[in-house]
Formats: sequence, structure tokens, C-alpha cells
Amino acid sequence: MCFIPKFKTNKFFIGSFDTYYNLTLKLIKSNSKISTKKAENVINSLNEEYRAAITDCNKNYIGFIGLYNIDEQEHMASIRLEINYPLMSEDDKNEILSEYRSWLWDSLRFTVEEEIIFKDPSYSEIKKNNHTSYGKQTRSNSLLVPGISQKVLDKFSEYYSIPNMNFSFSIRYRDRIIGIIGLSNIIWSNERANLNLFFDKDLGDDIIEFFSSSVIDDYLDYVHSLNIYNVSFNVSGSDYNTLDIIEQSNLNFYGQIPFASINGNNIEAKFMFQHIPKMKISEKPIIPENISYDQSIFNTDKKEFDDVIQLKNGYRLIQPKRLQENGIDSENVFLGHMIAMQDRDKFTIPLGEDKYMLQKIDGASCLLNKFMNYSYILIDSCDDYSGFINISRNNANNKNAEIEIGIDPSLQRRGLGSIVLNKFYDELFSIGYASVTSAIFAFNEPSLNLHKENCEFNGTRLSSYYINGRLWDMCYYTKINDLVLDENKCLKKFK
Repeated sequence: MCFIPKFKTNKFFIGSFDTYYNLTLKLIKSNSKISTKKAENVINSLNEEYRAAITDCNKNYIGFIGLYNIDEQEHMASIRLEINYPLMSEDDKNEILSEYRSWLWDSLRFTVEEEIIFKDPSYSEIKKNNHTSYGKQTRSNSLLVPGISQKVLDKFSEYYSIPNMNFSFSIRYRDRIIGIIGLSNIIWSNERANLNLFFDKDLGDDIIEFFSSSVIDDYLDYVHSLNIYNVSFNVSGSDYNTLDIIEQSNLNFYGQIPFASINGNNIEAKFMFQHIPKMKISEKPIIPENISYDQSIFNTDKKEFDDVIQLKNGYRLIQPKRLQENGIDSENVFLGHMIAMQDRDKFTIPLGEDKYMLQKIDGASCLLNKFMNYSYILIDSCDDYSGFINISRNNANNKNAEIEIGIDPSLQRRGLGSIVLNKFYDELFSIGYASVTSAIFAFNEPSLNLHKENCEFNGTRLSSYYINGRLWDMCYYTKINDLVLDENKCLKKFK
């Protein structure tokens, strides 16, 4: 497997852990004088996202570094560093630790509670660090009750699909639980999460009389105190009660995704709100008109993607599982994908949550498995890798797709991205999709320019992606099925 460096010191690279898995296993066994099974347990105790191999400039294995005992709520973790001592000086060791600690703070806001360092089988050191944990604000709203009982959860689950929520509260009015609130999809490195808010369906329209938007505002203050910077909340266009409540809170409307939500047999808009610390709403936001259509108008006889889509100048989009039967060496294509990914500043879609440093890879087969499950791989006339395009997520009963695209950096600025993107739109619409959405990070200018030319801007989620030492905005773009644009003439409503 190709080694992908994430950052470097003066002498060393830190990157893909599993490329050197066997050498790491051997090093742990030697240093700690333990069995293979126990050494494997040590590796498994290190969080997969934040462990990495250390090599010299020639990619010779030096050792590894990783995190264990991670406490996300208290923002603390411990470091394990093991090195082949003759190959690294004390200054080198301290430089790597310093870089790693800096990354922990800049990316995750983690403080280091403990460090275990192995230099060779005869020497190790354990260092306890003083730290200051993040204090959590005391909840100031009497309606917020920490936790959700199983009885309440079972009741709400009859009406809603409840995700696994963190920092969850019941919302109590007098002697009745009228709602539940919590976070999902927390990404600590990006300091962002999604807000989940569910109301007691038995109250119907009366919920407006019982619920105060101050509950939302106080909850937002609470989760911001946990170092969660951007909180996003999505509402279906026909959920007027929730929209009325949200509009009175400090959540800020920032955009809509056409046809990304379900209401009975209809598909409709998904409205998006967000909050960052100290954000206040000076006036009531203008919420666009909700546009809804019966799902059936988009149904087609075609149910599956074409195996191969021919493009100009010998380029083809091929489903990865069809590479071999088309006489294409899939291993060579995968290698081309790995090489393209290393040019992180120019590759259209950076991969993983921590782009420049530590990549989560569950063994050598994980990334290959993901690659082989992409929707299409872009191949040139010589059967070489040129990029990919893929559905990353489906919404609204497969009527809205969230997609990602990557064009080899050496082939960008030639119009190839537009050709691939529009061909994929055509393919998606031919099997019944109503809209197709992309989320683009603000530093990714090639992809922003590509989508500005080919689809409609939906909105911007502020400060929601950490890379290069700062938080960046996330921009949404959507292409709508021509059945809507041509027959109903409603494009203007989505702008």
C-alpha cells in the first residue's frame, strides 16, 4: 500500500499507519516484551483516526505515534510514541512530539494528559502532564432536563427516526416531556455537529403555546461551551411548527436544498439553519417558499447505472467492479488514485476528516474497498486513472443525491470536470433523482469554480471545516432535474 505523508518535521514524515502495520507490531513486541496478541491489543487501543507511522525521508520505518484514553467531552487524550532509538536523537523525538501536540491543540483542542515514550526495549518513560479541562456552562433553562429516559425515547421513536445523540436533554413543560434535543455527527476536529430537535406529536399545533425558543438558545450556549463551534439544523419545508419556533431563536437560516426531504408521497425542500458562538439574529429571516412534488413524476423505467459511459477524447466513466471485464488493470488504476490523492492542495476532493495529517485506514483493504465502491472511475484512452465521481449519500428515498468528484490535478483546467459532472447528472436523472447536491469547502477553488459553472448555489455553512490552521466555510450547490425546470418553470424559486 502506498504511504501517504500527512506532515513532516525537518527529518521525518508522519503518515499512513497501516502501511507499516507489521513493523509496528514487531516494534511493540520488542519494546514491551509481550506476545503478538497483546501487541495487537495495544494497536487496537490507539484511535485509528489519529495514529500514524513515522519514516525518514526515504520512507524507512522509524516508529509510530498515536492517541489513547481519548475523552472527547473533557478534551483530553494521551500519547504513545515508540521509536527505534538508534535512528532518532532526543531532539528529533522532541520535535515530533511538539508537532503532534500542536496539531492536537490546533485541530482538536485536546490537551495531553499523559505521554508514554519507548526508545528501546530497555528504556521507557511515562510523563503526566498538568492540564486544564474545559468547564461546561451550567444549563440556565429550567425546561432542559439532562438525559432522555428509555420510555420517552420509545415514544418519540414511534414518530421519528432518532439518531444516536450526544449531550441529549429532555424538554419538560410542567409534568410533561414536550420534546427532546441533542447533537449527532459530532466532528471534533472540525468543531461542528448537527442539532436534533423533536417535539411530542400528540401536542400537534399546540406545541407553539408550550415551547419557548429560548430553550434552543440556551442549549446552543451549552454546546458551544463544549468547544463545538458550528451547529447546524435542518427542517423539512412543510414542518411549519418547527419553522415558526426556529425563526424566533438565534439559529440563522443559510440556505435550502431542493427535493432533499420527504413529506408523505411528496418530496420537498430542506431548509438549513446554523449557529456559531455570539451569533444573534437582528431580524426575522426570510424563508423561501417550500416547493413540493409527488415523487412519482420522477420515476423512470431505468433502475441501475450504465456500466460504462463514453466521454470525449477517449475518456470513459466505468463502474469499478467492471474494470477487469473491460480489460483494465484495477490495481494500476488504484495506484493512480493514491498518487493523485497525495497532491492534497490540488485534488478536487480531499479525503478523510484530517486531510493533511492522520488518515483513518482500517488496514490496507479499507481504502481499496471504498475505491471499488465509488459510482464511477474516470479512465483515459490509455486505461490510466484520471479521477472519480461518486454518490456519498442518498436522501429523500433516493430522490436527492449528495456527490463528490475528484479530477487528477494534472488534468484540471481543461473542462474535463464539467464533462464528467454533467454526464453524471444525466445518469442520475435518468434513474429518477430529482436533485443532486455537492458540499464544497471554501479553500477548494477548483471545485467551487466547477460547480459555479454547472449548478445553482444553495447556501454557506460557516466555519465548519478545519484545515491549514483555520476553520473554513462549506458551500452547497445543487442541480435540479429538468422535469422541474422545463415543465414547471420554477428555477427562479431556487435561486
